[in-house]
Amino acid sequence: MNFRNYLLSAMDDGDMAAIGPALTEVALLAGQVLHPAGEMIDMVYFPSSAVVSVVTPTLDGRSVESATVGFESLAGLSAALSGEPSGSRVFTQVGGGAIRLPAARLRDRALESPPLMQLLLRHMDAGICQAQQSVACNALHDAGPRLARWLLMTQDRVAGPVIPLTQEYLAIMLGVQRTTVTLVASALKRAGLIKYRRGVITILDRDGLERESCECYGVSSQRFDKLLAPNHAH
Repeated sequence: MNFRNYLLSAMDDGDMAAIGPALTEVALLAGQVLHPAGEMIDMVYFPSSAVVSVVTPTLDGRSVESATVGFESLAGLSAALSGEPSGSRVFTQVGGGAIRLPAARLRDRALESPPLMQLLLRHMDAGICQAQQSVACNALHDAGPRLARWLLMTQDRVAGPVIPLTQEYLAIMLGVQRTTVTLVASALKRAGLIKYRRGVITILDRDGLERESCECYGVSSQRFDKLLAPNHAH
């Protein structure tokens, strides 16, 4: 079977034979909650065209994104392997296709298959590094470069210049007020880097957006490039 999701494509024949019958193709809607914070997860999701966001909520109702998952990996990996409740809220950021698998099926197979466990641990490590980079970025960098970084990361995953997003979601991604989103998005628009209307962002000048972004985009991209390189050769 051929999958657009890189992690599924990287699994060997034995692992795919073991989990393949339990895989289900699903359509994820924008805003759909896949894993509520603090609850056990019963399914993991391998995005194909969907983009999934991992956010940390606070008691006052605010949230900030710590990681984004697209066709390079899967959502719910650490909780699936540990069998512990999800530490974050995981929801669909950009609607699209995904492959669903019972978390227990993945965990049981990983315990039986050292190659699969190694593959999953590599993906988990990349996800942790992305979350650590996001923490540093949110604490040290201004909202404009952070928005540029986030748009570049999302474009990488949707594989096109058009990104359907509302100001509400952008505020969650950046951990800022919606008024701040309006200001920084307007600045990127005036610079000719993006077009923004009715909840849809179109990237007009990717090179310019990369120059506007902080260094965190390059750091995160290099990490996943190293992760995915062996997968292409598999």
